[in-house]
Amino acid sequence: MFIAIVDFTVEPESRPAVVARLLQDSDVILAMKGNLAFSAYIDPVDDGAVRIWHEWWDVEHFRTYTASDVFKQLGLVLRPLMKAPPISRRMMSEVLETIV
Repeated sequence: MFIAIVDFTVEPESRPAVVARLLQDSDVILAMKGNLAFSAYIDPVDDGAVRIWHEWWDVEHFRTYTASDVFKQLGLVLRPLMKAPPISRRMMSEVLETIV
């Protein structure tokens, strides 16, 4: 499994619009082949911090996403609102077990 965690900050007054846009596109992203999870989180302490959590079957599916129109459109909307470039950590992971 491929995981990408993206952290960025925006002005506090911009955060509701950022989250709304991420939610607007989440169904399209979740429906993409190889997507296992896509979630946006806000920091309860830092009112400008946003995190995006991605899980993909493999890096190739993630690369297809980053080459997609939805990714490009998100960037056009989100990047101008960011106070600094995003920090993206990308890693491979192995699921040992899922407990329900």
